[in-house]
Formats: sequence, C-alpha cells, structure tokens
Amino acid sequence: MIPDIKSKPKIVVDTSFWINIVYLGLDRYLIKYFKMYFVSKVEKEILDDNEFKMYDSIDMEQYSKSKDMKSITIKDPRNISKKLIDNLQHNSGELYSTALAIEEEMILATDDKGAIEFCSKINIPILTTIDYILFLYDLHELTLNDVNRSFYLLNGKIKFKYIEQGIICLKSKK
Repeated sequence: MIPDIKSKPKIVVDTSFWINIVYLGLDRYLIKYFKMYFVSKVEKEILDDNEFKMYDSIDMEQYSKSKDMKSITIKDPRNISKKLIDNLQHNSGELYSTALAIEEEMILATDDKGAIEFCSKINIPILTTIDYILFLYDLHELTLNDVNRSFYLLNGKIKFKYIEQGIICLKSKK
C-alpha cells in the first residue's frame, strides 16, 4: 500500500519493519512522510531490556534518537479482540501493533507474515519493507541501484516471495 503524502498518514510500526528499515538506512524517511506510532510492547522489543546485553544495536540507537526528537508517539490499544488473539502470536509486538492499527484506523508497518495475512483479510492497510522501498523509489528518494541493493540486503531477512513481488512490481514501473 502506497500512502498519499499530501498529509502525513499515521503509521503503527512493528519491530520487524523497524529493524529492516534501520538496517537499510531508510528510517530517516519515515519522519518525513509519516506520523509514527509505536506500542509499548514493540518499544520493549526494540530496546531489549536484557541485563546481559553487551551493546546497543543500531536499531536501538535510531529508535532512541527518534524518540528523543519527539518523532515517535507511544500509544497502546485499548482492546485486543479474541479474533486477533486467535490469529497472531500471543503477547507479541505484531499483536499489539495490529490491534492499534485496527482501533485507530492506521497503516500497519510490518514484515510479519501472520500480521500481513490477517490485515489483508480485514482490509487494514499494510506497509511492508518492500512496499516502503518502492514508495521511496516512486518519490525519487531512492535510485534503481538503491532499490536493487536494498532487495539484495533483505535476502534472508524477509521471505523471498516478498522480495520477488517487489522485483516484479519494480519491473512494471520501468
């Protein structure tokens, strides 16, 4: 789903999406084009409050910087339906993020297969890392080489079928 950029759409960011776009160095565009929301569960997953942690990862550092810049709003869903609980991993970031997207009629940014399939069935807008890369390409933020490099780097990080769909979509744009 490619959002209309005339007004900044609200987007709920899941852990998988955040980690992937930070890995690709594309997180800076989220602030430019979206109003970002994170649920507390995702924040905890990203910041990983593990006492045995040896270092902060780049996605942790970028999250903290974005939060310090007030670019992130933390908001939790008021309700999680039984149907949602039955379809997504219990007590996961994607569960809470999907619930908030439904409740607040926001876009869900995720690369989680379960959340993608669930949201597709109930017509909740989804933005995957592949969609996001193509969105940035359409806006001329990324070159064709940038897109191909991003797809290459994502190989092994997300399901190849999603990368393949992105390649097909990219070819249709030429």
